[in-house]
Amino acid sequence: MKLFMTSVLMVVSMLDAYGQNHGQRHIVGVSAGMGVSAHSAPSIVDYVNVVAQPSQRVDEFTTSIEFFVAPEIQINEDWSIALEYGYHLKSYGFDNSSGLGRVEFTHRVHLPTLLLHYLMPGEAYWFKLGGGLGYHNDMFEESFSSVNRRETYRGSGIGAKVEAVGNTAFDESFYGSIGVDMRWVFGGSFKDHEGKAARYNGFSPKMGFFSAGLKFGVMILF
Repeated sequence: MKLFMTSVLMVVSMLDAYGQNHGQRHIVGVSAGMGVSAHSAPSIVDYVNVVAQPSQRVDEFTTSIEFFVAPEIQINEDWSIALEYGYHLKSYGFDNSSGLGRVEFTHRVHLPTLLLHYLMPGEAYWFKLGGGLGYHNDMFEESFSSVNRRETYRGSGIGAKVEAVGNTAFDESFYGSIGVDMRWVFGGSFKDHEGKAARYNGFSPKMGFFSAGLKFGVMILF
């Protein structure tokens, strides 16, 4: 995380210098914000439901939250590129009546993504259509209170994203942002630091999910 954020700051600094040297500071910016998504992780939900009692089963589609920051530069009249870092968070929890006590599952996904946007600028707005690819990491945690057990597993895989974003100007350098996106993530099994896969009653979950959501934020232009 620290390495990635340091890299983002370095990219922003270089982009700012690029904009100053070319006399076009408006083409360089950073967006940040958060959103709410409809989230489907079939393998993880199946795993949760293996542990849950019939009355506690969770639905495949639920809501999740995501935070993001993305430095961006316009490369010509019609296109820009952005390096987005997203942090996706989803938890499941219930009180198990078969002796496990409070049961909680959480997966936290780091989503660095290289994006390409098609730009449609207006008098006081930008409208962007685009998408991109990235290599993502997922930290999956499970805890069972009655046996004082807490395990952490990790998975990784490839993700793809498409989005539409509108930026409305509040002044020359400060914009509001609203967008919709869809994301697909594909990965392998969750494993601990010893290489042991997460497993309960013979079932092992795999990293992977689909999300579609609405995001709000701001964009600052240099």
